Amino acid sequence: MSLTIERLILRSNTAKGPYGVDIEFSRGLFILRVENSHGKSTCINAIAYALGMEMALGQQTSKPPFPPSVLKSIQDENGSEMLVVSSDVVLEISNARGQKATLKRDILGADAGAVITVYPSGISSQLKDGKRLFIHKEGDTTRELGFYKWLADFIGWELPMVPSSNGSESPLYPALLFPLLFVEQKKGWGSIQATTPHHFQIIHPKKRALEFIMGLDVNETVRKKAANKRRIDDAIEKWKLLFARLEASAVRLGGKVSGVKDNPSAKFDPFKLDILLEYQEKWTPLSNALQGSRGELISHVAGKQNFAAKKNDEAQRKRIRELNAELVEKENRYDDITDELSFIRHQVAATRQRIKALIDDKRKYEDLKKVKSFHVLKGLPVLNNECPTCGQEYSDHSVQLDCADNLMTLDESLDFIKDQIFTFNSVLHSYTTQLEVRSLELKNVEQAIDRYGNDVDRLKNDLYAESVIFDEEYLRDKITLENRVGSYEEALVQLASFRNEFDTLHTQYKELVRLRRTFPEQGFSIADSKKLILLQKEVVRLLSEFDFSSFDPELLEISRDTYLPTREGFDLGFDTSASDGIRVIWSYLISLFHLRDTCQTNHPGVLIFDEPRQQEANKLSFTGLLRGASRAANSGQIIFATSEEEQVLETALEGADYTLLSFSPAEGKVLRKLGS
Repeated sequence: MSLTIERLILRSNTAKGPYGVDIEFSRGLFILRVENSHGKSTCINAIAYALGMEMALGQQTSKPPFPPSVLKSIQDENGSEMLVVSSDVVLEISNARGQKATLKRDILGADAGAVITVYPSGISSQLKDGKRLFIHKEGDTTRELGFYKWLADFIGWELPMVPSSNGSESPLYPALLFPLLFVEQKKGWGSIQATTPHHFQIIHPKKRALEFIMGLDVNETVRKKAANKRRIDDAIEKWKLLFARLEASAVRLGGKVSGVKDNPSAKFDPFKLDILLEYQEKWTPLSNALQGSRGELISHVAGKQNFAAKKNDEAQRKRIRELNAELVEKENRYDDITDELSFIRHQVAATRQRIKALIDDKRKYEDLKKVKSFHVLKGLPVLNNECPTCGQEYSDHSVQLDCADNLMTLDESLDFIKDQIFTFNSVLHSYTTQLEVRSLELKNVEQAIDRYGNDVDRLKNDLYAESVIFDEEYLRDKITLENRVGSYEEALVQLASFRNEFDTLHTQYKELVRLRRTFPEQGFSIADSKKLILLQKEVVRLLSEFDFSSFDPELLEISRDTYLPTREGFDLGFDTSASDGIRVIWSYLISLFHLRDTCQTNHPGVLIFDEPRQQEANKLSFTGLLRGASRAANSGQIIFATSEEEQVLETALEGADYTLLSFSPAEGKVLRKLGS
């Protein structure tokens, strides 16, 4: 797999004809020398734009990364301003299979931003049979007419599915890989992968990008782990919902659940799952309670008698006392449940209020992202990096933060708020389930209180009545027994269904847990470990060669967690000078590039650097770094845009293999009148 930049044409069309630049590149080290403020970054950014990668240039929107000379007006040879009617970029690329393609994308025009037209030939050929592919829309990485899908196929990439923050999987978008192939002038030198976009909602996007570029087997392991975790979480959630249904069924009978917990465990016996009922003053399994109730009903019917007899006063008084004691117990339980319900209702209301506030915060952050993307609103106070919720100032980029700062970016804040909403929705679901169960229990207690009260009143009336006792009590008891037997029989059928459902879920859960244990802790294969060791050795070697001085390069290690250079487990951000920070980025990206020579990776063999602004380089000379790049570029293409003097470059690179294209400042800026 490979990608080579062959030729670039950038055009601004005016009433006096087209103005622009036409650059033919070559493999190996290609140096584009242009004076500062003469269009160097415009040319480099045009490559990114033609490839649909403007979101990976540190921008928060997909607006074209170009100056007014491409978007608005341009000066002619006499310094007169001319209106730009339309503008576009044309890029010729090739791959390892010998295929060539030309990409044409409007900058200012009818299809600006939304469409890239792909021609199956080089620029020098007659451009025809172009295919219009869409970009920055859903499906642009997976569908046949999506540009990123075409680009991945052209390079030879099989983009994996990776975990996303919404709990599903998303394709690894090429824009996440681009910061490892392209270093932008302004933000790109802040840190490795400084311009990685975060709006795709991919979990750990920088790690996923590095795993893919290096071709690490751990990338597939991570994906499988995430998929397995989602299935385990889904099984646990189904188990909890099933338990809530079972518990509600038990409460309706005045019983409780036995033999199963509200979370799955390693062992589960479906035959131990039961509903226990209070029968004859002890907790009895549902089937036994049903059998006993059926026996009571048979005995009651068989012993039916209509008689009038002198009441046993003492026995009735004893029964009245027993019923009164049970009545007091039920009334105490009624008060307890009422207090619990009051607390749960308060928690439900508070949780709903919290969710409402979080949703409002989420809307504010989403609105802020939208507002910050509006070019016409630049300069307004709403864009002054102030949190819409707490009013605290924040930075757009981590490299501007001090050590004491602990602020999240807009995307991180949004992800955090979404996680909070999900968590509190789970809490709300738990409270509402408790509310339902306690309400059912309260209803049962109320019915018991009414029943005991009626029995006490009846017995008191019977105790002092002088009339003959008829079979009213017999009929009432018979109906009660029949209803109890019917509800127990229905519950027994439901219990069998619950046992089957729990048993099926537990089998699935056990298999998922077993599969989870088979995953390696870190997921590194032998080949992965070899690649990381080789990467570390190459980075250390290059830093030593490039006069890295912040500390001994031998102390540097490649983290097995982030795959980035660290020292004693800490990132290098605060341990290096500005110039050494640039050396680290340069060495690391060239080492990644070079790794493809000795290992199977997914690196396309192209690397593009736009020299940082002079104040950020801190007088760092890139000439020494370029000699190392020249050696590494033998198997691919490294493009470096610089404003260094031509004579200095030629002297420093004497004997090295490179191609130099220099634009003379005497001829003006890079965008010049093009031939017809």
